Amino acid sequence: ERVYFLLKGAVKLSRVYEAGEEITVALLRENSVFGVLSLITGHRSDRFYHAVAFTPVELLSLPIDRVEKTIRQNPDLSMVMLQGLSSRILQTEMMIETLAHRDMGSRLVSFLLILCRDFGIPAEDGITIDLKLS
Repeated sequence: ERVYFLLKGAVKLSRVYEAGEEITVALLRENSVFGVLSLITGHRSDRFYHAVAFTPVELLSLPIDRVEKTIRQNPDLSMVMLQGLSSRILQTEMMIETLAHRDMGSRLVSFLLILCRDFGIPAEDGITIDLKLS
């Protein structure tokens, strides 16, 4: 029912399944958008996600009908949202490739490389990933 614009910070999106298993579906950084599935499909989604902030965040939350109206009036916003969705698709593809590796070492290395690219902060002795991950 709402679209969320992540202005600052980092957020983990996950789903909890009937058996109680939680699966992370996306790691978002600033200037990301989420909650757009209903906007794109035109009907209310039955997929519910948990959003957990890794860092202090600033969010802008708007009702879907207001976002849709604003997009019609401002095509530049459409491009911003498409760029955000494209980034999510790329991240999802990379996660699928990571999970396809057979051994745990390869999966861990691939996952750390994704985190470095998306959340890494250059430091004197390498790259810091300042996220609280389990």
